[in-house]
Amino acid sequence: MKTLKIMLPLAIVSFAIACNPGRDRTISGIYVMSFKNAYSIATDTIVIQVYNPGANTYQVERRDGYHRIRDGKILPKEFRQEYWMATLDKDKQVLQESAYGRQVYIKGDGSSLSFGGTYQKIK
Repeated sequence: MKTLKIMLPLAIVSFAIACNPGRDRTISGIYVMSFKNAYSIATDTIVIQVYNPGANTYQVERRDGYHRIRDGKILPKEFRQEYWMATLDKDKQVLQESAYGRQVYIKGDGSSLSFGGTYQKIK
């Protein structure tokens, strides 16, 4: 009986650790931004996921959907999607991608980020 009292809490803790693989929930998520100007109407989405927690590496997916505006007419919607890997600098709160020099700035508690505009976290 004494062994059961010791083993049961250990089993529960082990199960809880196995179900939560140590993801950084403050950065991982879906961020969105919408804007309109004289030339286009756009919605941008950035999805950030942990790739390698030990190396602070993240997979970043950027999806854009936009309508061009030409001579006052709204043209059909176009889409663009791209993926890249980025490394998190925890001190500066910046995701850095090395091939093109992209930098995504994490603001505050991770509820928004800056990448050519301010994206708000929705999930």
